[in-house]
Amino acid sequence: MVVGPKKVIQQVPSRISLMKIQNFTAHKRQSFVTVVYGTLFIIAGIISFAINPAEIYTNWFVDIKEGKFVYKMWKEPTYEIFSDIYIFNYTNVPEFLSGKDKQLRVDEIGPYKFQEIRTNENISIDKDRGVMTMNPVIKLKFLPDKSVGQYSDPIIAPNIALVAISTLLADQMGYFANAAAYYSITALGSKLFLNMNAGEFFWGYNDPLVKVASTLLPGWIDFGKVGILDRFYAQRRDKVEVELGNRNKRYSINTWNDSPGLPEQGYTTLNESILCNRLKGTYEGLMITPRYNVSNPLPIFRKQACRVYPFRFLEERMSDMGFPISRFKMDESAFNKSSPFACTCTKNCLPDGFVDIGSCYYGFPIALSKPHFLDADPEQQKMFVGMHPDPEAHASHVDIETSIGVPLSLRTNMQVNIAVRASGGNPSIRPVKDKVLPLMWLSLHCKEPPEEVASLLRLRFNIVPPLILAGEVTFIVIGLILVIHGVHRLLKPKYQLIRSDEKQVKRKPIERRKSSLVLNIVDNNAFTDDEMAKEAVSLLAITEEDNDLHDMVVDES
Repeated sequence: MVVGPKKVIQQVPSRISLMKIQNFTAHKRQSFVTVVYGTLFIIAGIISFAINPAEIYTNWFVDIKEGKFVYKMWKEPTYEIFSDIYIFNYTNVPEFLSGKDKQLRVDEIGPYKFQEIRTNENISIDKDRGVMTMNPVIKLKFLPDKSVGQYSDPIIAPNIALVAISTLLADQMGYFANAAAYYSITALGSKLFLNMNAGEFFWGYNDPLVKVASTLLPGWIDFGKVGILDRFYAQRRDKVEVELGNRNKRYSINTWNDSPGLPEQGYTTLNESILCNRLKGTYEGLMITPRYNVSNPLPIFRKQACRVYPFRFLEERMSDMGFPISRFKMDESAFNKSSPFACTCTKNCLPDGFVDIGSCYYGFPIALSKPHFLDADPEQQKMFVGMHPDPEAHASHVDIETSIGVPLSLRTNMQVNIAVRASGGNPSIRPVKDKVLPLMWLSLHCKEPPEEVASLLRLRFNIVPPLILAGEVTFIVIGLILVIHGVHRLLKPKYQLIRSDEKQVKRKPIERRKSSLVLNIVDNNAFTDDEMAKEAVSLLAITEEDNDLHDMVVDES
């Protein structure tokens, strides 16, 4: 019965490594796991490089849903937008009307500083259609403490009511109708230029012509006083639909008052629309489409300005917050007939540098231009003394972070004028016939985004990207180290006995032979299976007390 086992034991090699057991069990398993973990680290780093987690989070963050940050910013924008307004005060009216002076002299007074407060009421998101609808409300708040000019300042300005009604009659009625109007104007005591204060100029002054017109034609004139800001910021129930679903046109206007165009500027259908009156695809400036193609003009719609104005990419610059932004500047030809955004005109067309928006304001001949007639017809500039156009001070621009579509700052400068056309039957406005009379100019500006927006942008562009890059590099480096280490252990294992520092206990010869027997059994070809080897070791109770063995054990048989 004993012969068999003894024979097997005698076939065991005389010298054997004690660490052979670990080679088939824990050591190889640990090395393989190390390679797997290293590979996973490398894959995670590469995936992070490929998908850009910062951009994924940004896209999720700017998605407009009720309760989210961007939704709140649309509902009640916290941008501090101010409007500096300058009035043109006419200082030589008696001399001009008498013929003594050939040019009208104007002095710029102001600024009168206002804060423009924008809210979007009744926001509704239609997920199925991918649109958002709202009712925009814009109000002006006068800031007397920050203003140079005050409401009580006396000024001399053209009588807008007289000029507007006389020009309308000259455009649409014959000689006798205009003559009758002249006698009515004379009887009512209306004058071509009026003495008033700045507050009346802004928010309305009394004129008998307006009272008569509002009484006889209530469907046309729905106000009792004439004031520039009063009409520009008159509260109307506008409804705007903004695109959300189409990523290539996100945040652009779909419709305004259920129309994709401006009927006041000749819009009929989308197929027949032109850039001047097509609102679909334009922007109000609250946000623009992320990753906007700067090679395309940026069409900006301003309700008060009653048409679309082109801004073109000027340059990329570094913001004060430490990341690049794109500056768009209003096209120099934006107010010219040659501009692609010019409206069609066939009658009573204004010279270059002026835009007729009278169709949005009761038919009054209101014309917009750049301040001080910048880039306007030189002949119009020669009619006045006191105009000082400055390309730097009077130009318009907007700074945008285009990858997200967030506006950072803006300065939009625009001048309000009234164009005069007279009839032979009505000499009341003959002294200023064919002139474009400047009334005021305003500078709408925002120097910087609100702090909460600035903090998020700094986090997105200054803090998060370096952290993500560092994490990606760290993952890949750690992964490479683990893989190299694991492969090296698999290919070139190195084993070392770990000897205890405790005092060696001398064992009996029988115990020494038992340990030798176990080691020989493990290394014997009869125990080729890992599990069998481990079971054998367990059964024969090999412990750390066997550490008096040398690295190589000799069979005592």
